[in-house]
Amino acid sequence: MKGFGARFGTVTIALALCLITSIGAQGARLALEVKSLRGVMGVHVVVESLAADLVGDGLTTGSLEKTITDRLSAGGIRLLSEDELSQDGAAIFYISLASVKSDKGLYACDVHAEVIQAAALTRGPHILTPATTWTSTTVGIVGASNVKQLNSTVGKLADEFVRDYLSVNSKQQMPKPKIA
Repeated sequence: MKGFGARFGTVTIALALCLITSIGAQGARLALEVKSLRGVMGVHVVVESLAADLVGDGLTTGSLEKTITDRLSAGGIRLLSEDELSQDGAAIFYISLASVKSDKGLYACDVHAEVIQAAALTRGPHILTPATTWTSTTVGIVGASNVKQLNSTVGKLADEFVRDYLSVNSKQQMPKPKIA
């Protein structure tokens, strides 16, 4: 367990440095990232599988997904099914949560959100590929008995996305859904 304590300490220091970096990056989000959200007609939410110890301490992908979908819906963002991803303007709102648990019951967590859209290559505009066009990350430490607080952390990332989305998609600009 000595090695684990040293590893946890190293991870904690690395996360602290990432936090400092992410605070600066969040404040200076590239205008290009925000502009890439213009015309997005809706998102399909994907939450990556959680580590077994987080699940054992009470966090579920279902609770995270509900937090995200509630925040996105409240912000007026259309939620898409997986089948609707082939439509023009569809995107994926993806959340991943990486964690390391110490022997003291503390988790060092990295919560990452990104929007993935189909993008054309400049050298071959007919070639489409998935591309991450918007990202946000936060890091922190939470006790095993409080892992459900990570729902709030994920909610804040979803709120950040809603703010950026709405800044480039006013009611007049939002594309109307196609009726088949």
